[in-house]
Amino acid sequence: MTANTPHNPAALEKLPSYNFIVRGLMALPYRSLGAASGILMFLIGAISPAFAQHFSLHIEDIVAPTFQASGISAELENEHFTAAIKQFSFQGHRWENVRLNCPKISVGHDTIACNQGTLTGEQSWPVRFNFSPNAKQLVLDLSLPAKEHWHVEARWGKRWEIAARIENGKAAHFKTWLPRELPAPSAGIINGKLRFSGNDAKLLAADADLRLAGVAFSDTSGLHAGEKISGEIKLRAHSVNQELVWQGEALWEQGEIYWDPFYLTGGARLSARGRLNPRQITLEHGSLHWPSIGDISASGKWDRPSHTLAAATIEGTQLKLDALHRSFVLPLLGKTALAKSEASGQISFSGHVDDGQMKSLDLTLDQASLQDKDGRFALHGVHLTLPWRAQAATVADLGIDGGQILSLPMGGFKTAIHMQDRKINVPSLSIPLLGGNLNIDNFQAASSAQGWQWEFEGGLTPVSMEQLSAALHWPKMHGTLAGVVPRVRFEAGKLTLDGALLIKAFDGTAVIQDLVLLDALGPAPRLQANIDMRNLDLDLLTRTFSFGSMQGRVDVALKGLELSNWKPVAFDAAVRSSPSNYPRKISQRAVQNISSLGGAGAAAAIQRSFLGIFEQFGYRQLGLSCVLKNGICLMDGVAAAPNGYVIVQGGGIPAITVIGYNRSVSWDELITRLQRVTQGNVKPVVQ
Repeated sequence: MTANTPHNPAALEKLPSYNFIVRGLMALPYRSLGAASGILMFLIGAISPAFAQHFSLHIEDIVAPTFQASGISAELENEHFTAAIKQFSFQGHRWENVRLNCPKISVGHDTIACNQGTLTGEQSWPVRFNFSPNAKQLVLDLSLPAKEHWHVEARWGKRWEIAARIENGKAAHFKTWLPRELPAPSAGIINGKLRFSGNDAKLLAADADLRLAGVAFSDTSGLHAGEKISGEIKLRAHSVNQELVWQGEALWEQGEIYWDPFYLTGGARLSARGRLNPRQITLEHGSLHWPSIGDISASGKWDRPSHTLAAATIEGTQLKLDALHRSFVLPLLGKTALAKSEASGQISFSGHVDDGQMKSLDLTLDQASLQDKDGRFALHGVHLTLPWRAQAATVADLGIDGGQILSLPMGGFKTAIHMQDRKINVPSLSIPLLGGNLNIDNFQAASSAQGWQWEFEGGLTPVSMEQLSAALHWPKMHGTLAGVVPRVRFEAGKLTLDGALLIKAFDGTAVIQDLVLLDALGPAPRLQANIDMRNLDLDLLTRTFSFGSMQGRVDVALKGLELSNWKPVAFDAAVRSSPSNYPRKISQRAVQNISSLGGAGAAAAIQRSFLGIFEQFGYRQLGLSCVLKNGICLMDGVAAAPNGYVIVQGGGIPAITVIGYNRSVSWDELITRLQRVTQGNVKPVVQ
């Protein structure tokens, strides 16, 4: 007998003897049992004692919501049964030429059995089955090499049930039945039991108890992968009042997982319970025990139609900040200033989400620290109590025992932080710094779509120059440094000054204007500014840098300054004697060092040769300028000279004049000369 039907298996219902077979086929839970196997069982079920000697069946195609199959055929010749599917598609996967071969099939009154069959697709599976069409029952055994065994029992009808026992099952077999968008298992062994039951298309109960060993998975993007994963998975679920009540536990004993951008290693236990219905997934209680971090609990509701988090609560107490920061915070920091940071201490938090929005957050830090591996910043002994509420005013308390920023040590301080929704205000803050204080007034910060924006104003009370030079590893300086800080703004990664920054140093003043700082704590900070210094004491300057003794005062103009990674790349700088009356003296050593800056050809001309015995000379004015561009410094002095420029113009008795002849000097070479003379490596010679 031969039966042919196009497109829809419902056409088979016109054949009375097949009616029960078709209904049984369409009731099979294809996603769980495997649609291809289900169709093959249908073909086997078409056999009846009436056609036990010869049987042939062909179906053009079958289309269902979860799969498509075409070129379906079955043939029985005496006791030899074969069934085939030419093309089969399921979950985005496609197979060709799936075939069941049973050399000796046994057909009884209500039993069809095969003890030595072969199921062939992408690989060959030895198969043994016992199929009872009237009882709507299937028992299937797959025995593979390496002691791998799959035992499946299925019953269907108005109520269906599938049970499976897996011994040494290869995790890679599941690749076939998973959606392509999910990472595919490639290695590992699974042992355990599965049981599912339901009514028509509705799942009524589920029970899983699986043991995983050496499981590996990955996806084509390379953004999700796992290696050597071992652990246990347990799940229980049953239907109550149109909902599925579930509870489960997962033990991840060992292995590695990379789930972009997080890299995690094993040693965690997750347990959870909740409810499931067509509109919502409810997590009534979930707990995560991670020995290297601590315990975290959560509950929440996920809206399935809109794919949004409707509500959630999460809480962690006295968690280990180092592991939490390393595993879950650092991967999110990318190329920010905190990308190379380390943290320690303890953190506790609790947060609440409602209607998809964060409504509250309580955060506590105890004996915490945060520091940069490159030494750019560090905070020690951080204590923070932060109660944040949406659309409500709250106050946080912050205390820091000490730390450093850009090698500058700072003392401890405490302050109150006023919060209103996504805005922060600190009325006043005083940070001890190098014997003085950095005062910050009216600090305000707010979050926007472009990121955090903040601004403040303040001042710097006198800071010890000796402490500053020691902290920055500069030559020892004397005196104090103080300043007034105008309004400082930070937005979109750029820090700017609204006015002029006034600094007092070397008994003079410095005014910094048009300052712009980009990526201050990043890998390549950039700075732009104009600086004007007036009436600086030369004696303090030269004593500091071992340049030789000079008396007098100078003005310094630094226009168009550009720094990249704190190194100059462009500027227009000039040093000139300040106007006014004051002693103007220069030592022999200072003369020689100034001459060295001019390079070969620089000369010191003394009014009378016998005056070389003097230790100090008078001068009328001095000056040196440099325009830096493309690594070359274009140099000039206070006046023109034949084939050169005057650096020091003599005046008084005895007097001296220094002339430079090299106008183009490599910036790196000029820095080398400065380092040489300030380290005292040049012996003074006066002609």
